[in-house]
Amino acid sequence: MGIKDIFIKNNIIFHSTDIPHTTLFHSLPESVAAYLNCMGKTIKLHETEYGSAWTVLYNIEEILNCQETICSENSLLVIGNGLNGDLLTVNLNNCHIGYIFSDDLWEENYDTIEDIYCELPFGIETFLHMAFEDDNYPIDGTMAEELNTTII
Repeated sequence: MGIKDIFIKNNIIFHSTDIPHTTLFHSLPESVAAYLNCMGKTIKLHETEYGSAWTVLYNIEEILNCQETICSENSLLVIGNGLNGDLLTVNLNNCHIGYIFSDDLWEENYDTIEDIYCELPFGIETFLHMAFEDDNYPIDGTMAEELNTTII
């Protein structure tokens, strides 16, 4: 099932868009390109009564404007954020979803990307299935670490 089909199946309102021709989006993996083509608008998942959301999936313009140097240098594309502000990323080398610990990033409390990054053992499609259908998915870096320890 493709990304667009996952959105449609789960009644997620999205806007198709063209991917801008920029260096950032050069040679994208197919699943990442398919995801970006659906991101003409920001999508908030499990929005609270106060306007926050468990997960925010950025629109294409926000994706262009929110990249962090350390992420780009390590082939991580920031595509959203979790409830506590941790950055949701996709690894452009293997298409796995992961989180950057935002507090450590902003406070420059790291030596290498491994100090502030937790990669999950699955890609965008699985993450979207979990977020849309289970409500039981990692919404930040800490939950990603916890999930990884239960899988291993």
